[in-house]
Amino acid sequence: MLEHMYPQAVEAGIPATEYWGMTLEEIMIQVQANKKVKENELKEKAMFDYSQQRLAVFAFNDPKKFPKFEDAYPFLKQIEQAVEEAKTEEESKQDAMKRDQEIFLAQAQANNATRERRKLIEER
Repeated sequence: MLEHMYPQAVEAGIPATEYWGMTLEEIMIQVQANKKVKENELKEKAMFDYSQQRLAVFAFNDPKKFPKFEDAYPFLKQIEQAVEEAKTEEESKQDAMKRDQEIFLAQAQANNATRERRKLIEER
C-alpha cells in the first residue's frame, strides 16, 4: 500500500528521503498539514492581490486619498509588535543568563580564592 502512495505523498510535499521511515498515520498527518499550509498561502496571496487591486483603484481614481502603508496593511503592525515583544522577551532571557553567568563566575572566583588560602595555610 505504501508503494502506491509514494508518488502522491511526494507530490503532497513529503520529502522522498523521509517517506519510507514514516508510518501511515504520520504520512496522513503530514499530507494534511502540507495541504493546510498551501491553503493558507493561497488565502494570503488572494488577500494581498485583492488589497493591491483596491490600492490601484485608489491610485487611479483619487490619488489624494491613497491610504498610508500602515492603513492599507494594518495587520503588519500586529506582526511588528509581536516581533518586538519576542525581541524584548529574548533580551530579558539574555540578561538573566548574563546575571547567572556573573553569579557563577563570582562563586568560582570565591572558590578559587578559598582554595588558595587553604594551600597557604597548609604550607605553613
